[in-house]
Amino acid sequence: MERPFDGVRRHSATVDLFLAALVLALCAVNIVVDPSLRGHDGALAVLLTLSLTLGVVLRQRVPEGTLLLALFACLAQIVWENESLWAPSLAVYVIICAVADRGATWAARLALFGGIGAAVLAAVRESRGAEGTAELVIGWSVPLTLAWAIGYRARCRRCLGRQLAERAETAALMRSARREAALATQRIEIVREMYDITGQRVAGMVVQAEAADRVLDAAPGQARQALGAIVSNGRESETDLRRTWGLLSPRD
Repeated sequence: MERPFDGVRRHSATVDLFLAALVLALCAVNIVVDPSLRGHDGALAVLLTLSLTLGVVLRQRVPEGTLLLALFACLAQIVWENESLWAPSLAVYVIICAVADRGATWAARLALFGGIGAAVLAAVRESRGAEGTAELVIGWSVPLTLAWAIGYRARCRRCLGRQLAERAETAALMRSARREAALATQRIEIVREMYDITGQRVAGMVVQAEAADRVLDAAPGQARQALGAIVSNGRESETDLRRTWGLLSPRD
């Protein structure tokens, strides 16, 4: 379900250019087909079209600025009082969607409430009575709100993704810290056992050396055996120390 939207995000610049071309084409058809959009009205229609097309192209980069441009275009069209130019509405919806997705918090709120306010103002200015005004407000507010909701949903999904990534990173750091703590505890136990073993061997070597000193003159053979045992224990201790150092030495 989400893969198509991920592809759209990866090619957002291409999508913006396509939407801008679509808006420009629709507005051009609207201006060419409608005979009322001539002269001064035609020039104003072209100006609004180019402004909103530029807004669609830049909506991902400067969403706040394009929102202000879209609201200004809406107000200009309300003051203009010409209902013939309908195509720019698509550009307004697209810009509001982008602002709800990537704009600042104040811009996202302004996109919703400002857009609905512009729809209410335009409907009131039409002066079609209470029922007609309500129909116009609903007809213009529903697609605007839907576009805003789509953009805001994308914002919420992106925030959720960041939070999940932060949680995963924190969990990974905690697991790494626990592994390091367990390894440090294991090394301490190895050192403690090595200390006990080596201490016992050294104590035995001291006793054997004292015994060899006592019987050196009376029993040279026994003294030689004691010295051999001292040498053997010393080499074993040296081997164990080297092996322990190999276990405890840091590895990249």
